[in-house]
Amino acid sequence: MAESIVYEDTPFAEYLAEIGSEEELIQQPEVYDRDKEEKKETMNDRLWKTLAEVVSYVKEALSTALPAHEETHFEERFKYILCTSHLLNDTLSIHFYDTRRPTPTDVSDTGLYFGGTNRRNLEIMLSMAIGIVIILLTLIFGNESEQFSNGVGVLVKLPIIILVALTVSFLLYRRMRRKAMKTLHDSALYFLESLVYHCQMFDLKINRALIMIQEIELVSRGYRLSMPLSPITRIEQYSKSRRCLALREVLRRLLCEAFMAYRRAIITIKPEVNKTNLELMFEMYNIISNNESDEWSIDDDEDEDVNSLDHLKNCFHKMHYMRRELLCHFLALGIMTPGRDSHRRDYEQHWANVNEHLSELGAVTGKLVDNVITACATEPYTIPSSKQDILAKHSPLAVDKTLNAFLHKLAAMEQSMRGIQAKLYICNEDTRKYFDNEDGSSIADLISESDKEVLMNQYYSISQDITYMIGEWEAGKEALNNIIEPKIKEPVALNSIDEEETLRSDTVNGETDNEESSSQKTIIDWTQIDEPLDVPEQYFEADAEPEVKKKLTREERIIVQKAKREEEARIKAARQESENMVHELKDVLNRRKTRSLDLDPETLQLTQPQNMSIDRISLSDTRVPIAMH
Repeated sequence: MAESIVYEDTPFAEYLAEIGSEEELIQQPEVYDRDKEEKKETMNDRLWKTLAEVVSYVKEALSTALPAHEETHFEERFKYILCTSHLLNDTLSIHFYDTRRPTPTDVSDTGLYFGGTNRRNLEIMLSMAIGIVIILLTLIFGNESEQFSNGVGVLVKLPIIILVALTVSFLLYRRMRRKAMKTLHDSALYFLESLVYHCQMFDLKINRALIMIQEIELVSRGYRLSMPLSPITRIEQYSKSRRCLALREVLRRLLCEAFMAYRRAIITIKPEVNKTNLELMFEMYNIISNNESDEWSIDDDEDEDVNSLDHLKNCFHKMHYMRRELLCHFLALGIMTPGRDSHRRDYEQHWANVNEHLSELGAVTGKLVDNVITACATEPYTIPSSKQDILAKHSPLAVDKTLNAFLHKLAAMEQSMRGIQAKLYICNEDTRKYFDNEDGSSIADLISESDKEVLMNQYYSISQDITYMIGEWEAGKEALNNIIEPKIKEPVALNSIDEEETLRSDTVNGETDNEESSSQKTIIDWTQIDEPLDVPEQYFEADAEPEVKKKLTREERIIVQKAKREEEARIKAARQESENMVHELKDVLNRRKTRSLDLDPETLQLTQPQNMSIDRISLSDTRVPIAMH
């Protein structure tokens, strides 16, 4: 039998002591801690450690680079803006875009007005000039004193003056260079936020334009607008008629311009990119860099219907793919390494080039956004913003049924208004094409009878939508009244026990009277009752006798079960007969097929009528046993 061991200063030992057990406790052995011995530092080690810290402090004081934590903070912020912009997602995620405009920055604070290397040379020259001025002023004012005119005084004070001047020049240069790098960092963050903002706005505007085209196409084909919208891609495959042709052409041109701008930016920024980091970014974001896909394929545009909505969506995704590749280049910049980079002499030059690229891309994308807004503003159709906050929490008031009904009516009215806008746009587009005539003839002579009928039907259909929207408005008005003036339900309070007992006794005594006068029912007009307000509340209760079901006898139960089994057998036999007939027909057809394959064509022509008669006889013969069965 194994011997139990209980150590001192343990929870189990305390429990044994509480219950008065006489179990022998064993003292815990001391563990030799070798780490503590290794951690004991000698005086020599402490001296060397202190000396190393002093040397690091001196290096940091004499270094013109930014502190490590500031540089790391900037690089992490730069990457964070790109990674959280949802522009690197495989698919367009416009519902998660944050369209807040970045805080504007003054041009004088961007750090670009002197450039990278020129700015560095200016800082060196200015600091040296200040040092020389200090030395000259000291010599000029020092010559006036008699002590300084002495040779010994000059030899002692001149090195001190030069040392002080050099120290002041160096400190001034360090401060100017650090401030220049900070301004470069601030300008890089501003230009990057501006680029992200314009890219997100471009996606939102393009998406709204595509939704507008889709809604107009659906309404022109007789569909009612609903959420989500019906797929127009399959509908357009069977029809060559297109609406919003001018807007479609503008969107396709703008997407092509954005694609080519991002492609040119990739070529110009390649000298600033680290290839190893770029391959890592491509693998992380599932991007395959293919030179053949870098060109906007004109052959595909000629083969496909360039005005179709499906082609526009493909162009949209192609532009998004090229933009993802460009943003990966910014994440793989060679100036951002895990180590400290601000001590490099070309650090400011590299960031000045990056800022220039970011500024140009932001300006180009901003112009594209303005062009999309201008193109959509010329169309007499507006839709609400397509951005939906999916992560937003609903208000607790939406749990109320009356509020849900009112919101539903508002959504129905909004969809009706969008349908009316789409029909107005269709009528406007169909009517404007008759104003382009240069012959001077009247419009009535140009419009055919069929076109007149189509225009009238389109215009009359607007009245139907208006009537439907008025009905929805009336229903919404009733729902709003129910919210503003809800029906107050009076609470029912319970009476005391004595009142309940008296009421029960009254009901028991009145049961006999109710039974006698059951044949004469009294009709009560509840509108004529004028009951005073000081009547005490009453509570009525009634007990109903349980309904007794009639039990069947043994003979009746046997008859019921027998009828049920006969009905099931009849249904099963009918089902079996139909199945047997199908199997026999299949058997006859298979035999005929094999017989026709074995015979020659000439023999088949001679024997086919006989075989048909034989098959009919066999088919009739096969049906006889089924009927007999």
